[in-house]
Amino acid sequence: MEISVVMSVYNERPEQVQQAISSILRQTYLPTEFIIVLDDPNQSDLKSLLQDYDRQTDIIKLVLNRENIGLAASLNKAIELASNELIARMDADDISEPRRLELELDELKRRHLDLVSGNIDYMDENGIVTGGKSVIPEDEQLIAKLLPYGSTIIHPTVLMRKSAIERVGGYRLLPTAEDYDLWLRMIASGLKIGSINAQVLKYRLRDNSMTSNAWKTYIVSRYIQKLYVQRKHTGHDGFKADDFDLFAKINDEAMRERFNRGQYHFELAMYALRNRKIGHACYRIIKAMFTTKNNFRFVINYLSFRVIWFASERVR
Repeated sequence: MEISVVMSVYNERPEQVQQAISSILRQTYLPTEFIIVLDDPNQSDLKSLLQDYDRQTDIIKLVLNRENIGLAASLNKAIELASNELIARMDADDISEPRRLELELDELKRRHLDLVSGNIDYMDENGIVTGGKSVIPEDEQLIAKLLPYGSTIIHPTVLMRKSAIERVGGYRLLPTAEDYDLWLRMIASGLKIGSINAQVLKYRLRDNSMTSNAWKTYIVSRYIQKLYVQRKHTGHDGFKADDFDLFAKINDEAMRERFNRGQYHFELAMYALRNRKIGHACYRIIKAMFTTKNNFRFVINYLSFRVIWFASERVR
């Protein structure tokens, strides 16, 4: 089965983009096309680098956006141009392990999945590996139960079927977490999402990554989860790309500051748990829960996620 890799480039460092591209070109199962979208036409150094790759490497197809249109729209453009049924995601500052596509393809075929994700190692801005991500759920039924509470799917590791993406309408234009919205629409449509715990990619932690913006991620994720519930009950949802209430909440500085205070206690609770300090962890969880209503919802959602995962593992 032939694979198309899709990647959007925006403001990454040229040497990081080179590493990302090289890691795809060194795959043991080589893709037949690698569609790269440059989403910032003003990045002259990146444009020159990518044009060189486009001239020298047959499988690379370069798309130059006339203006910045964002990750979701750029990925939709690349997927539409892809000539293969299988689509692999790649981020422009990560590094795929050599057997990534081989391992994911084998698992996708063996389990008849519509999407498969892998696990990751973390690296810093300079490419130094700082540790690995903990175990992620692999079973498609468990993942379908967990996704309404939170995502364990790691976007840049994904290999998925183009027909599955088209069935649910592709990525939607959201301020963040566009991938989470896509996964929930997939499981709502009965599509099968699985994972493997093989470390298939080195994931670069950047100072300006979306993971540093807890409030924005929380608000958008809650919005996405509400859309999922609407679809489950009515078959459709009220998504709006310019939802005024959503953006008003994201930009509410006072709410963001209060939420972040609660998240501080939550992070200390997670640290205490990792160090087996159960009493202190419980104290910090309670402090987090009663900071604001949003922190309370966040903690309850997190605990629901963990209980479902734990119960499923006990049954197995």
